[in-house]
Amino acid sequence: MIKILKTVRMEGAAGNKYKNCSLGMKQRVGIAMALLGNPLLLVLDEPLNGLDADGMRIMREVFTDIIKDKNRSIIISSHLLGELQKVATHYGIIRHGKMICEMTAEELDASCRTYIALKADEMSRSKNLLGCKYSRVEEDETGYIRVYDMTTPEEVVTYLYENGIPVTEIMTDKIGLEEYYTDLMKGGKS
Repeated sequence: MIKILKTVRMEGAAGNKYKNCSLGMKQRVGIAMALLGNPLLLVLDEPLNGLDADGMRIMREVFTDIIKDKNRSIIISSHLLGELQKVATHYGIIRHGKMICEMTAEELDASCRTYIALKADEMSRSKNLLGCKYSRVEEDETGYIRVYDMTTPEEVVTYLYENGIPVTEIMTDKIGLEEYYTDLMKGGKS
């Protein structure tokens, strides 16, 4: 029993009453109860919902400790895709009750598009100019212009500079699981 409490980070709260536990603690108590039967497979439905950042971190550590035993697996159903990407080794994406995509973390990483994100002095004009040269140019929710075509930051900066627009910020990044999922649900290509 003490080993299970250590696994779920509850050894210091062994004497606490359930009603006095936080939401995160209650979720870990539920996992501890499931572990009492020494299952090979745990199925968890939204185990991260309602947790603060520290609670999510603790829960990720709990998941990692549980699967250290190579004979044990966890299936997690969750809408918190950014958190899942930090712990999952395999993904299954379901739409309308049907599995539409299965992949490993490595396959997801290889499938996620790389893009160039930038800010410039004239954002609207920059987006229009880049849209004339590249096939997929979008503005993201943080105000960056993204260029998804195979190109280099140097080529993008040179093109805008030649058209009289200085670039103030530029970086290369890759979409994550959440954006991959959104594109997949829209029927887009990731």
